[in-house]
Amino acid sequence: MSKRTYSKATKATIDELKSDQRAYRYEEDGNKYGLLILYRGETLFYQENDRALLCEIAARFAVINPETIAHWDDNTVISTEERAVILEKIITLYKKAYKDDLKIF
Repeated sequence: MSKRTYSKATKATIDELKSDQRAYRYEEDGNKYGLLILYRGETLFYQENDRALLCEIAARFAVINPETIAHWDDNTVISTEERAVILEKIITLYKKAYKDDLKIF
């Protein structure tokens, strides 16, 4: 699990992305989600209600590195169990948003 935290600049970017109209938005099971590919397909923004994170992907090959799902925007560390749930949700939403099957790196 990564020990890194978000810088102030990255945190500000995440805060802006939370209301970015380009993000795909979904409501499921009483939760609100957002998803957006960033930076030439190298980063994925994921939002769950008021929390958000950035993780590493390769959009060109539709692969995700689950180890980079490390902490929320408030720097709360994501447990292994929570990471598995988030990964499953990202894979499901990615298919809806980008019409591609996201694979695990």
